[in-house]
Amino acid sequence: MLKDNRQLTKSGRAVESTGAETKTHIEKMGYKRAEAAIYLGVAKVTIDRLTQRGLLHPSRALRHPIYSRDDLDRFLRETSEPIA
Repeated sequence: MLKDNRQLTKSGRAVESTGAETKTHIEKMGYKRAEAAIYLGVAKVTIDRLTQRGLLHPSRALRHPIYSRDDLDRFLRETSEPIA
C-alpha cells in the first residue's frame, strides 16, 4: 500500500514531503478562460457565451479575464440537477 506524503497546513496549503526536500502546493483560486473551460468540462466558446449571458462573472482587473473558483462552483451548483 502506498503512503500519501501530502499534509495540509493550517492555511489550507498542501505540503508534500519527500525526505529532505519539502514542496508547497498553493491552491489555485482563479482560472483563465481555457482553464475555466477545462474545470467546467466545456469548450472555451461556451465560457464566452456564459459570460455574455451574465452567468459567469470574471474579474477584469488583469490583462485577461480571471474566473474565480468560487464563481465556477456557484455556477455548477445553481445549474445542476440531482440525479434521480
